[in-house]
Amino acid sequence: MKYLKMMSPLVFLLMMNCAAQNTSKGFDKIAYEAQTRGSLVQITVEGNKLSYKTYQEEETKEISKEQLEELKKIVDELNLKGISDLKAPSEKRITDGALHAEFVIKVGDEEYKSSTFDAGNPPTELKKLEDFLYSLSDLKE
Repeated sequence: MKYLKMMSPLVFLLMMNCAAQNTSKGFDKIAYEAQTRGSLVQITVEGNKLSYKTYQEEETKEISKEQLEELKKIVDELNLKGISDLKAPSEKRITDGALHAEFVIKVGDEEYKSSTFDAGNPPTELKKLEDFLYSLSDLKE
């Protein structure tokens, strides 16, 4: 009986720890930047604030709880450790035919930086994230 009393709290803590590991961490910050000579697009999401900047305009706005949850879901689907190894489907950025684009996603103390790609034509794994950020910012790709 004494053994059972000592083991019950341990089992409870172990179960709570496993449940906590299954919950989504989300992200602390997402930064998207696309640029080439004469063009710039920066989109940053931190907390519930989205800010975007081009050479023509700059704005910060609040995003809704639903939009933030959708963004977290999109990020959770990514293999963040592997985004630096993703291959771009096209190479127009090399000859200034497209903007050089990349993502930096911060989760806790870790920063995950994607490989560079043509803006508007990211690796398939990043397409949903790029499209969603553009839709939130009201910018045209």
